[in-house]
Amino acid sequence: MRIATIDIGTNSTRLLIAEVKNGSVEPLYKTGKVTRLGQGVKQTGYLSKESIKRTIAVLKEFKRKIEEFNVEKVVAVTTEAARLAKNSSEFLRQVKALGIEVRILSDREEAELVYMANVSCFKPSVSAITVDLGGGSTEIAYGKGKELIYYESLKFGVVVLLEKFIKSDPPAKEELLSLEVFIEEQLKGFKRRAGIKFPFEVFGVGGTITSVVAMEEAMTVYDSEKVHGYSVTCELIDKWYEKVSSVSVEERKKIVGLEEGRADVIVPGLAFFKVFCRVFGVKKIIVSELGLLYGLALKEAERCLKE
Repeated sequence: MRIATIDIGTNSTRLLIAEVKNGSVEPLYKTGKVTRLGQGVKQTGYLSKESIKRTIAVLKEFKRKIEEFNVEKVVAVTTEAARLAKNSSEFLRQVKALGIEVRILSDREEAELVYMANVSCFKPSVSAITVDLGGGSTEIAYGKGKELIYYESLKFGVVVLLEKFIKSDPPAKEELLSLEVFIEEQLKGFKRRAGIKFPFEVFGVGGTITSVVAMEEAMTVYDSEKVHGYSVTCELIDKWYEKVSSVSVEERKKIVGLEEGRADVIVPGLAFFKVFCRVFGVKKIIVSELGLLYGLALKEAERCLKE
């Protein structure tokens, strides 16, 4: 069966078209665009007309691509921005008018789908932590094999951190310090509550960590095969954090491999991973392309297998 999965996130909207067969997923096409659905939602409590318009425009493009691939089933979800916004129903109504049914995913489902997708693929011999740094929230899951031991949805992502801490361009040193202190407090709390013990592998998901690879390899065209499974060292994260935080947004837009719409949020994103390395005492993070889109497709493949 040919399936399309859509993830309407706080920062970006993504599409995966895949063939699901015998409980496995074979990706055929993948794309995503920065749409900023959750821009300002923390402050106002509402999805703005502009952000809804941007997201709907991208979903129309996705709809055409889905028809082109003769997809039999569409599974669409939305996450933190829609969980928070008082006018989510209006947004969902507009998406439904396109012929796409969207479900607001719970934070547990989001964390679990990403965790299961990654342990199914990488099969780590030790415990695993999956870190899905989004725009409005960050899902961190800890487990051993298929057993999810602990998860949390931290109520901040790159868009939230940007809006809360970064006021200058380029960011002032005091802003970066405040940002890092906040992230450190949150991550130390998670680590304590989860009772995490060595040894473990860390799998990073989302546009920030994939951008590190794309920038380091100077990708003029994004190569998901090269990105997936890439070991990003903490030194590499530090290197790019220093580089992007010391220049303006306009200068960042010229960096080969960095998506233009990510030029502002890359700073809080890399601050997060810099602090993560320090708090968890790891030397590297394995970059994964298996985010929510793949997790949804895998769940559908397993469901088909049972029928």
